[in-house]
Amino acid sequence: MSNIYPGVMIILMLGIYPQLQPILAFDNSSLSNKDTAEYDISLRPVFYYVNTTDRDGLEHTEQTIHLRARFGFSYHIRNNLTFRARAAMRLSSDQEYFRLLLDDHTGESGSYPAGTATLDEFMLRWKVTPGLRLTAGRFQGRFPLQGLIPKGVDRYYASNIAISHTDGIWMEWDATENWRLHLIGSHNSTAGSSHAARSPLRFDESWAARISGFVNIQHRDTEGRWAQRELSVSMTPQNFYRDEELKNHVAISTRWMYRPSISFSGEEYLIGGELGYIPVAPRPSDHGLQISDDRLMLGSSAVAWHLAAYVNNISERHRVGILYGQTDPHWLISSSFTPNVTMAEMRYRYTFASWVNYEFRVCLRDEIHKPADASQTLQIFDFFSRFTISF
Repeated sequence: MSNIYPGVMIILMLGIYPQLQPILAFDNSSLSNKDTAEYDISLRPVFYYVNTTDRDGLEHTEQTIHLRARFGFSYHIRNNLTFRARAAMRLSSDQEYFRLLLDDHTGESGSYPAGTATLDEFMLRWKVTPGLRLTAGRFQGRFPLQGLIPKGVDRYYASNIAISHTDGIWMEWDATENWRLHLIGSHNSTAGSSHAARSPLRFDESWAARISGFVNIQHRDTEGRWAQRELSVSMTPQNFYRDEELKNHVAISTRWMYRPSISFSGEEYLIGGELGYIPVAPRPSDHGLQISDDRLMLGSSAVAWHLAAYVNNISERHRVGILYGQTDPHWLISSSFTPNVTMAEMRYRYTFASWVNYEFRVCLRDEIHKPADASQTLQIFDFFSRFTISF
């Protein structure tokens, strides 16, 4: 089923479009031949250094080189209707194979593994009115805390070298002059989801779990003091067992980014944070972490949060950022944060030109709760150095 799903999606899209033509018909004479098709290429080579101290006290180090390459193609069928496809490939110096996948789900972390090539975008985008846009197919629905270190406790796709996507329908509506509403209905296969969904979250026990819903409301004015104000709710029905009963997985998250009126020589300062809350989450022991509920701050509820601060436009080309955050042991839906972790990160970017920049980061992760069967907490120190080239 997973291998034929993209083909079914393509057939449906091609079959639906002729039916929409009378509705969508309008003058497209303003599009010249050179404007009907657009191409974009992105390359991201990365060097990773990772030092890990396991729960048994043993220490080991890894050094690897990675590359993510993406090639996108957009075709403007009409002024307000665009078809877009993008191929993505992820390579690593320690990969064991290379394969082409056209699956309807990613791994539990929300990304295809190294040694994979796939289509991470294949969609129709229809601008119904100036304030209403509809997207159908495979797309990137990304809702992180904005800034130099973009991370999200819920829906954040394709971070760093990850390859991921959403399969479904996305509506963007400018509900008022100040607020924009996003509604996303996404497909899940019995083998998993296209966004991060770690075990024991499952999609093969109920047909209801095959569809996830996501709602986001965001303030449109990002030029003033508030650079970001958002509230999101995501829900997958009958997604996990607790007390021998199938439960709905509901996550609420909010993101805020403030721009203080401070500047000494033209630089820009930003400070913000994200907070997520799940009223009822799986038990950590069901995820393989031997941590009892009575050690958790909110019991059956799970919390994830992080704070970030940035300085942009230092000497025009430099940006610096720091981030600190925590996720509870039973927070299982983030591609940016693993469960039961405290994370501290520092990142620097130098922009050579509009099409190329360089970044390095230093990151330290430590477990919040020591599992009962471990002699110590798991600790990971990593460093990466990367270029991002786009043209």
